[in-house]
Amino acid sequence: MVLFLTDLDSRARVKGSRDGLGAQAVWSATGRPLIGNLTTVTDSLPGFTTLLVGLRLAELASADELDNTTNVFLIWEQMAAYVRHVIREDRGFFGQQRIAARTAKAGGNGGKVHLSAQPEHQILSNQRTDGLLGNYTAPARASGLVAPGSPARLTPEALAFVDTVYIPRLESGWGHDARHLVRELRRDRIVFDLGANQKCESVASIFSPAMSQQEVDFYRYHLVEGGPVDPTEGRQRKLATLFEARPYKSAWPSRPYLMAIADDAESRGWSDIADLVRRVMACESVLAPASLLFNYLLGRNGAHLDTVVADLRSSWGDRLDSIDPLAVSALPGQEWPRIAEALAHGNYPQLVRTLAERNATVMRERGGALAWLEVTEQDQLRVRFRDEPADLPTGDEIRKLWWFPYFIPSLVSMLAAIGKGDA
Repeated sequence: MVLFLTDLDSRARVKGSRDGLGAQAVWSATGRPLIGNLTTVTDSLPGFTTLLVGLRLAELASADELDNTTNVFLIWEQMAAYVRHVIREDRGFFGQQRIAARTAKAGGNGGKVHLSAQPEHQILSNQRTDGLLGNYTAPARASGLVAPGSPARLTPEALAFVDTVYIPRLESGWGHDARHLVRELRRDRIVFDLGANQKCESVASIFSPAMSQQEVDFYRYHLVEGGPVDPTEGRQRKLATLFEARPYKSAWPSRPYLMAIADDAESRGWSDIADLVRRVMACESVLAPASLLFNYLLGRNGAHLDTVVADLRSSWGDRLDSIDPLAVSALPGQEWPRIAEALAHGNYPQLVRTLAERNATVMRERGGALAWLEVTEQDQLRVRFRDEPADLPTGDEIRKLWWFPYFIPSLVSMLAAIGKGDA
């Protein structure tokens, strides 16, 4: 099995991650052959529902005014968020903090809030880029739900699904074909009543946790199995089957769990799945400790290399026995295999130097910026980018450590949402 590394997957980015070692490109490329459509932040099925319904409403409301589709969607996203917060008591959506604060404030004003595309009413600092349009459109397109081109439009299959399943649910509060909602969304600003009323209830009905069989089948095919253009060629569907047969209850994968999944795949004759899952484990056995160590080193400006090595031996012992032997062949480039070997053999001086070299390579690839970490000729650490101080995990902690997602939590979340998994 050959691991192919492509350009950095923009859909993989972990928000707030600085990633001085370029680990994202490695774990993203390692996870993509197994999970091809989801991202680290697309872990909410109601988020996809909000996107699909919002794009359909935006199309209906905007008609020939294509420039207005984004504004219409932003207002709908705000309305859906308020309803999810107030009626469904849901807290897992973008902008939850602002929604909660404004809902509490609205309690003394008849329970009314203002919705608009203006900055003062947006539920994020930049709702256009940081909300559902910015985060869910590309994964929905990869799942066969959004057509190519701009502005974003539903595919014929997704449009038919929304018109059949969700538009009728809105009719009890907004009239035939939700025409009153469509009319409201055309306005520059809406005063929306959060009190008990049929309009809110009809929007809330879209997010019922009790899903119809039609919804389950639709979302399973597009989100769990990867949709009509599944780039994993069926591997994602098989992996989901394995997760269903052996559900895990934690929020994050673990090495013992994935070892069992790999064994299950092997027993079913899915050796390609088993190999890819084992590559995930092998890569993580290096990426996690290397990334944490690098963060720790960014807080040791001026320290002598001998002192840092002594601290490493005190915490990790003579070597890390948790490094997977497969890691050297699974990791890309020249520096990552050397990092794996240095960790496995306890060559800590070489490990620190190679981490610094890896960071310098990443900075060059990003446009020639100076490296964050350097080991001087006098064997002292020179730190140019100081991060928050980080503790050095113990060797026992490293054995249980899992740091990067490989898109697995998002897939498991989709399974749980359609009632076929147990997250």
